[in-house]
Amino acid sequence: MDRSRASARETRQKPVSARLLRRLRHWRAGLPTEVAALGVLLLVAAFCCLLGVLFPLTDRAPVELGRIFAPIGFAVGFALLAAGAHAPRWALHGAVLFVTCAASVLISQSATNGGLMMTAWSLAWLAVFVAIFFERRAIRLHVAAMTIGLGVAVVVADLPGTLIEFVMMSVTLWTAAIALGSLSERLRSQAEGDHLTGLLNRNGFTKAATRELALAGRTGNPLAIALLDLDGFKHVNDEHGHAAGDRLLRELAQAWERALRPGDLLARFGGDEFVALFPATSEEDAEVAVQRMRAAHAGAWSAGIAAWERGETLDAVLARADRRLYEAKHARRDAVAAPAG
Repeated sequence: MDRSRASARETRQKPVSARLLRRLRHWRAGLPTEVAALGVLLLVAAFCCLLGVLFPLTDRAPVELGRIFAPIGFAVGFALLAAGAHAPRWALHGAVLFVTCAASVLISQSATNGGLMMTAWSLAWLAVFVAIFFERRAIRLHVAAMTIGLGVAVVVADLPGTLIEFVMMSVTLWTAAIALGSLSERLRSQAEGDHLTGLLNRNGFTKAATRELALAGRTGNPLAIALLDLDGFKHVNDEHGHAAGDRLLRELAQAWERALRPGDLLARFGGDEFVALFPATSEEDAEVAVQRMRAAHAGAWSAGIAAWERGETLDAVLARADRRLYEAKHARRDAVAAPAG
């Protein structure tokens, strides 16, 4: 009897654990890498701060400050992980500034050179994060803030022999920022750019368009998207070769970019299909922009335009634009096939 009850209880528990695992997988899949990295970094820093409170190196260690910063670090770290994809960009910059300030205050109250350097290394890891995930200007500003905070903290701490330690750590911060920042920028460019036309690729467009949709949702501004597809591109490749087809794609991309505003997005989705996003633009104004693109190059192509509706996903507005592109291509074929007179 007990065995049957245990078996029934296990049967009831399995679906619950399976649901929990599915939810965990969905949560991890929707967690941006930069948010996850910074959240974990904050949790590790808070844990180290807690260890310093529980096991101080000396009687003069800044235990009281640790009691303040450790719970704040845990709270901010868990908040970032819970927010996931909804975490705004300013929250990441704010969290970095919090760690910079907290580390600087702890360094300024260090009782030993060893404690000072252990805390200073948290800035090095923070500089690595900033170099990998932030833009070049933000990298310079954050690392400059770290360097200034470290310098002020070292002066306040007034420990012997810390000048050389300050110089070494500053060089480490800027080396990580410059080297890793350049590498990260190059990798992002390769991952999000189309090598043939120099435009964004599908991945790069999706990221940029998601940000534009979020901005439009906050401001209430209109937004429109146009899908563009070349007419008879296969004939160009078959008759004149793939080199001629590639040349046509590059020429079109350059001509269209010149016809668009600086804030508009243009990307190559793949093959002979392109997409243009027009921020703060109604569907009627987007049609005017598409006409400018037509006037910029003599190539034949069809377009499907759709205005973004508030609360609509990127996939949804792209699907509507695709349906209108399909209708436009059929209408163009029917017009070409219709007998004259």
